[in-house]
Amino acid sequence: MSDMTILQSIEGSHHQTFGAMEIDVMTAGETHIKRLVYGVGGRWSEHIKPLLDTDQCKHVHVGFVAEGRLAGEYPDGCRFDFIAPQAVFIEPGHDTWVVGDEEAVLI
Repeated sequence: MSDMTILQSIEGSHHQTFGAMEIDVMTAGETHIKRLVYGVGGRWSEHIKPLLDTDQCKHVHVGFVAEGRLAGEYPDGCRFDFIAPQAVFIEPGHDTWVVGDEEAVLI
């Protein structure tokens, strides 16, 4: 069951919608913290890839899944599956999708 506070816009953040994701970026000292909310049914290869000029996500993701479930796969067939609450490290060159009927939140 979703905790609505984790899905609400964060005051003072830079908010944007990108494909099937809602993104809030906050400044913390000299760095940034992002909160990515992936919508139900969201999949990188279907909803983000058409907006970019790459075959896979080229970003490293280090943080934690705070809500929901994210799964993914690399071109070599290696898969990952993260269920909140869980720390994550995702190498670049992956496809990722939301599993189940609730949003997935990655911080």
